[in-house]
Amino acid sequence: MEMSYGRALWRNFLGQSPDWYKLALIIVLIVNPLVFHLNPFIAGWMLVVEFIFTLAMALKCYPLLPGGLLAIEAVMIGMTSPEHVREEIASNLEVLLLLMFMVAGIYFMKQLLLFIFTRLLLGIRSKMLLSLSFCLAAAFLSAFLDALTVVAVVISVAVGFYGIYHRVASARPDDNDILDDSHIDPALS
Repeated sequence: MEMSYGRALWRNFLGQSPDWYKLALIIVLIVNPLVFHLNPFIAGWMLVVEFIFTLAMALKCYPLLPGGLLAIEAVMIGMTSPEHVREEIASNLEVLLLLMFMVAGIYFMKQLLLFIFTRLLLGIRSKMLLSLSFCLAAAFLSAFLDALTVVAVVISVAVGFYGIYHRVASARPDDNDILDDSHIDPALS
């Protein structure tokens, strides 16, 4: 079966990203210039939220491609100038490289992060010790990562937990009542 150019472009756009994510990014790329011309302040904050969203999606797709598209768009619509971008890159190259490697690390180490947090969640029965261990894990991550990357790690792990939950929940019969806990082993509660 031969694939059309449009279909090939869509399938290769942002790699293995889900279709809804590709569509969301295209909508964001269309809406940002409109919002910028109406209210640049709100457009700036929208761009920050969109960057955090791309970091949060690191569990599903490589986040540097959509982040780069958003950065290029910010220059093209006039949120900043190419000269200012060059000056910022020159003065903060080390921080940018660190951030890029950390974000790439989230993407490539997502299974390890999910494994570690799952072990914490399943291995500790005391709610107080579990809370303390998550606080210590967050403090450890904060010591090595910047705030946005820590937020991305937390969101990525939460999305991973939901994926596990969804796989388990979808294996149940369709007529299952979600309020009925009679199938749960009381020893695990």
